[in-house]
Amino acid sequence: MVGFFFLLSLWMGYWCVIQAPYLSTHPRNPRLQLVESKIRRGGIYARGGEALSVTTEAESGFVRSFVGPLSAAHVVGYSHPRYGKTGLEAAWNRYLLGVAGGSQLARAFYEAIGWGWSGWDAVTTLDARLQEAAAAALAGHQGALVALDPKDGSILAMVSQPGYDPARLAALLEGQGEEGSLFNRATQGQYPPGSTFKIIVLAAALESGAIKPDRLFDDRGSVTIDGRKIQNANGRAYGPIAIDEALAYSSNAVFAELASELDPRALYDVAVRLGFGARPPLEIAAAAGRLPRPEELESAVARAEVGIGQGALLVTPLQMALAAAVVANGGWRVEPRLLVGFRTPNGQWQPAPPVQPERVLAPGTAQVVKQAMVAAATWGTAKEASRPGVVAGKTGTAENPHGEPHAWFVGFYPAHEPKVAVAIVVENGGWASQVAAPIARRFFAAVDALDL
Repeated sequence: MVGFFFLLSLWMGYWCVIQAPYLSTHPRNPRLQLVESKIRRGGIYARGGEALSVTTEAESGFVRSFVGPLSAAHVVGYSHPRYGKTGLEAAWNRYLLGVAGGSQLARAFYEAIGWGWSGWDAVTTLDARLQEAAAAALAGHQGALVALDPKDGSILAMVSQPGYDPARLAALLEGQGEEGSLFNRATQGQYPPGSTFKIIVLAAALESGAIKPDRLFDDRGSVTIDGRKIQNANGRAYGPIAIDEALAYSSNAVFAELASELDPRALYDVAVRLGFGARPPLEIAAAAGRLPRPEELESAVARAEVGIGQGALLVTPLQMALAAAVVANGGWRVEPRLLVGFRTPNGQWQPAPPVQPERVLAPGTAQVVKQAMVAAATWGTAKEASRPGVVAGKTGTAENPHGEPHAWFVGFYPAHEPKVAVAIVVENGGWASQVAAPIARRFFAAVDALDL
């Protein structure tokens, strides 16, 4: 009995003392609902100071309102007394409520006597002007656009269409809105990447030493691998062709042959280093996609299909934007982030911890891939994305068993001093060069106009 009493005391002590901060701030703690009615929840702001979500005081108490561009609703999310919390409202809940720091004893005293307090304000990495420009560029299409700063991974714009209005949340959840509008395609949408994945295949081939940058291929318009025929768009043959030209023209024959020659582990390892097959470390919900493991790539046909971005491969727009950032950085990988910092009610600034980049590609590899992407955006399949400033990019038209192909663009701008890395997907968009690339051009024009 004494022993059991001792164990029970330890168990109670663990939850009441050690885990008390975790339990007191857990989003599913019903006690928080009672406490929140007395707390002025901190605001969420864009990096330029524009309000995205704020708390106002009404006769009935504090009211939470989304006031930013509707295109940012998927990122910011909502905080609703009936429907709960999503997005950054959920991820940063303990800070916005002001229970992340300070004295728990003082808060307990305030709570006991019915007093409230103010939460912390949060400043995001989103650029409100660029967010609206991204939404305008994608307007009329179902899909997503992710733009980030390749130097530090700051997400500057993130748009998912169709979007939704948090003010109409009740009606939307009762089935009166557009289907799928609550789904964030930018971080959770999983698609075959099509020819945009040729960037990763080229990097893997160079990293493993399977090819040299000056190797020539004989493009006959198609290639047959273990009985599986893979051909170029419209069956066009390019003849003798260098690897940068093959990427610029998006030669399926060359990249299927190249991927089939690669060691499965080499292809898999480079893809993992670039962030594929794993959930990106982001505050809001994000999917991992699907990267076939080396044992799934033992057959040359499986590698050939992955080589052109098809088969069992699935990626998210965020993952593709991060891969573009690696090339833009000369081989350094950065983690995506949405937080600049928090500001406490007394004005104290708490910056987000810095994220250290990690080298994942050799500088020479990144340079060759970059030059090939510049060629693609200058005179290749991505030329509709070109601007007076040099663009680096790659289009992809991904076969879709449920309808028209998905249209992709992945790249960065300006190519030689990148300010932004971007990934765009248009669901059932058709030919990427005609749909996704012009969206990129409009977005890059906004980057110039805003002088980021």
